[in-house]
Amino acid sequence: MNLENEKIIFLDIDGVLNVIEQGRDEFGQIFHQHFMDNLGFIIDNTGAKSVISSSWKASGVEYLRKMWKHRNIPGEIIGTTPFAEQVVNSNIHAGAHYDEIGRGHEIQHFIEEHNVKKYCIIDDDADMLSHQFDNFVFTYGNTDHLDCVDIGYGLTRYCAMQAIVILNR
Repeated sequence: MNLENEKIIFLDIDGVLNVIEQGRDEFGQIFHQHFMDNLGFIIDNTGAKSVISSSWKASGVEYLRKMWKHRNIPGEIIGTTPFAEQVVNSNIHAGAHYDEIGRGHEIQHFIEEHNVKKYCIIDDDADMLSHQFDNFVFTYGNTDHLDCVDIGYGLTRYCAMQAIVILNR
């Protein structure tokens, strides 16, 4: 799949959409509506598609798509980033050790494998590669954001605006 002409959001879930317990359904903890609305705001203003980089990817892309549809979460999931084992066993990062592979490596593997040119990483953990930080939106420590709903995690409107700028440049 060549994604050269697509705008891609590498989306974490916990600490981005899933912050404060909002109840449960058959998929587990329900995500915060305000943060899902902010994801929709990004998609409406960029046309971006999502690649799940979260540990939720272990559930599989079809499961995630069913959850997205059931919960009416905005956007289209087009895939997931690989697991560390796949990165280590690939030609892209040959010779790397499992304990050296972070989320940034998994994202970079996806970028290189699918020829991604325009992307934004939305995550509450900063284990990215140094060259990815210009494309990174940090959803932790946001207590000064007007729509902060807890101790500073989550996809606030300010974070959404950062993502839009990154994806539309």
